[in-house]
Amino acid sequence: MPIRPKEPRESPWRGLNQAAILGLPLLFFACASPTASLHLPRPGDPARTVYVVHHGSLHTGLTVKRSDIPRGHWPANRDYAGSNYIEVGWGDDDGYRKPLTSGIAMKALMGSKRTVLLADGFSQAIRAKYNDPKFTVLAVDLSAGGLARLCDHIQQTYALNQNGEPIRLDQGWYRARGTYSAFNTCNTWVAAGLRKAGCPINPAMCLMPGQLLARVRPFARVVPTGKKL
Repeated sequence: MPIRPKEPRESPWRGLNQAAILGLPLLFFACASPTASLHLPRPGDPARTVYVVHHGSLHTGLTVKRSDIPRGHWPANRDYAGSNYIEVGWGDDDGYRKPLTSGIAMKALMGSKRTVLLADGFSQAIRAKYNDPKFTVLAVDLSAGGLARLCDHIQQTYALNQNGEPIRLDQGWYRARGTYSAFNTCNTWVAAGLRKAGCPINPAMCLMPGQLLARVRPFARVVPTGKKL
């Protein structure tokens, strides 16, 4: 059965996050410049389309068609063998899984090593799944090699146990690697995956969802949401 987790909640510390971003602009320029070009499929080769999904709050995730995932590049997708698509997102454990408070938000923004991945398997069409005006969905076409690198990025975010298996916490939840902070958010995690796939994007410029979406739009297509199907 596809897992339908609760929607991530809007953070009451959005203003603090933005202030922190504005306070250290030099971080942007310390990072390498974006990749020169998108790894598009060669003429005659089918495109592998992935979706950047903004949930209308601070959270953004990636949705991948399961049948497009190359063998060996995202082994954890086997948990969703009955689903056509998987949406996956990364974030702070407490801020993602518990009722959000100012204390939780402050702790996460200052730096949290307790991070998690949330995966949601589903078989609806993309427009049906995200048929709500709150969603913004951008479709990005990749080559097979680009998608493989994106799937590697996702798989490498899972924390593994001594047997090399993902550490499962609850339905759809997994222990993750990486430190969440005001300068390393779910949006930068999405941008980092797209950059590894060859997209011309700089994760350091994508701390907030609006920044991420603005930088994805030039090489993406907008998927209509919130309309009768």
